[in-house]
Amino acid sequence: MNSINEFINNWKSELTGRKFTVKIFVTISILVIGLIYLTKFLTFIEYRPGIVLPDPVLDNIKSYDLSFFIFVFTYGTVLSGSLLLIDNPRMVFTVLHSYMIILIFRVICLYLVPLEAPKNIIPLHDAILESSFYSGRLNLKDLFFSGHTAALCLFYFAIEKKTLKYLFLLIVISVGLAIILQHVHYTIDVVLAPLFAWISYKLATYINHRF
Repeated sequence: MNSINEFINNWKSELTGRKFTVKIFVTISILVIGLIYLTKFLTFIEYRPGIVLPDPVLDNIKSYDLSFFIFVFTYGTVLSGSLLLIDNPRMVFTVLHSYMIILIFRVICLYLVPLEAPKNIIPLHDAILESSFYSGRLNLKDLFFSGHTAALCLFYFAIEKKTLKYLFLLIVISVGLAIILQHVHYTIDVVLAPLFAWISYKLATYINHRF
């Protein structure tokens, strides 16, 4: 009951301010436009020729289909992380803006770094992505950098309680390793994803403190 009251009071307090209401409208508008563009952009990426990167890690490990594990832990983490942060409107928007910045970084990186799918890739089956951004198909060239890994890192950065923070870190590492084992991404895609996530989170934090 206290948690529900805190949720209501915190959001009611923020929504009384015109500044926060404008932030919600602008955020939703940009996000919708951005996601529509992203769907078209990923179609362009999928049919564009690219290069195969040398990857000593992938070359020395067998590929395994871990789609179910990746799907469950990715969306389970997003759901649980969102519920843990829902009482704090400002943090909710910091994470949301961080994710939007990640999408911007990914579009830039995907455009500048045209890649072919890694050797021995087992396509990642993700019903949510396939029915939305992937336009009903399996995307194999949505590569540099790993969006799954970067998105999960945001909850590690945002959660303050140490025990939960370490749990989210463990999940990030586990999902990242699973992605590599499935050869869905090159190793560098996963290794550098936390860096882009950290930069995005810091930028979003700065933006939300200023506006």
